[in-house]
Amino acid sequence: MSNLESSIARWRQQMLAGGIKTPVPLEELEIHLREEIAERIRGGWSEPAAFAESVREIGPAAALKSEFAKVGEKLAGRLSHLVNALAGIPNYQLAGNMNIANHHLEPRWATYVKSAVWIFPALFIWTASCVLVLPKLKEICVASGTAFPKPVLLALAVSEAVKNNFILGTLVVLAALILLEWRSRWWPRYRRMIFGTVAFSLNLAGLILVSTMMLFAVIAAANALQHAK
Repeated sequence: MSNLESSIARWRQQMLAGGIKTPVPLEELEIHLREEIAERIRGGWSEPAAFAESVREIGPAAALKSEFAKVGEKLAGRLSHLVNALAGIPNYQLAGNMNIANHHLEPRWATYVKSAVWIFPALFIWTASCVLVLPKLKEICVASGTAFPKPVLLALAVSEAVKNNFILGTLVVLAALILLEWRSRWWPRYRRMIFGTVAFSLNLAGLILVSTMMLFAVIAAANALQHAK
């Protein structure tokens, strides 16, 4: 092994000892180090001097670890903000500050109207599936000998229970909302966040429901064709 390769190997060990343990950042750092060394050697530097200057320019492991942590926090924060935006959750509501001024709060009518618009697609998909699609899909699965897994059967049972008690459940939810608007001090501050989360979850559940129905429709069709042969 050449002196340069030995120096790079020792540098890697120093990076590992300093906390740069994730393979991807360390590999990127080594590629960058080698590029810097090669550039300086082409400029007339000796190998030891090019290596020493390139290492100095990259910096110590502690500083690099801190920079990587900052980048990770920024990416996590952006991802969190994206998910919250899709769910209709404003950032100021996630701060949990109970002293937020009332003029920053969204009017209740705006929250309820926007929530209804966000929730309607999920309710429409669920209603159409329960009334039009699922009964036929069950018949097709039975005829083709396709069995639903236990998690799917449990989800179908829950959906059936919700459908059978939809009016009662709606009245309970309306009564709870009226009570919260009347008596709760914290509800106006977290109303939009809660409704946004519920709307996001319901729409995600609707997408999962549609995907599951399509999957079992394909499986049932394949089983029916196999039985027909």
